[in-house]
Amino acid sequence: MKFSRRIVLSTSLIVTLLCVNSIVFGDSIAIKDDQIFIADKGLTVKNLLTGQSNQCLTPPLLDPNGNDVTSLLSTATDVVIKRNFAVVTTHPANDQGNTTTDTVIVDIAKCLEKKTIPVKECISTVDMDKGVLTIPCVKFNDNYLTVNMDRRGNSSNWEVTFLKDNTTMTGYKLEDDESDDDSNDSNSQNKAVKK
Repeated sequence: MKFSRRIVLSTSLIVTLLCVNSIVFGDSIAIKDDQIFIADKGLTVKNLLTGQSNQCLTPPLLDPNGNDVTSLLSTATDVVIKRNFAVVTTHPANDQGNTTTDTVIVDIAKCLEKKTIPVKECISTVDMDKGVLTIPCVKFNDNYLTVNMDRRGNSSNWEVTFLKDNTTMTGYKLEDDESDDDSNDSNSQNKAVKK
């Protein structure tokens, strides 16, 4: 009975430690906005879509206060992304030469630039004489397409005749527009209309 109780307690302790460990530490990679952040004795970034290195984190790497923290990342092992910051786990040596666990926060905002799409890129056009309707910004799954439709005779019916990836929209995320504050713009437009 005592032996089985010890096994249950030991197992509970191991499971608890594993859960705590997974909460405290991140992974050696983190992905945000099609960028792969890699913590391996430093912090580097690759483009998820192309696999190419991204030069957005060339030294000096700065913390939120603008301090250079590049040298603090030489023992980096884990990274977690929160908003525009990378929280990097490091293992510096203390005065006695023993390694400790610490974190360094790196400002990664320049790696997460939001893509601006001019309105004119998404304006649909129609040529009633030719019976062609072009819709340039159609969201399909996680991609944006340009769709051409042809009119069927003189009816109001249209059929899709051509579609392709809209390269202008590559890398665009719908949430890029969520933080826009257009309240001032709409007020000024309303005033202009009322004149």
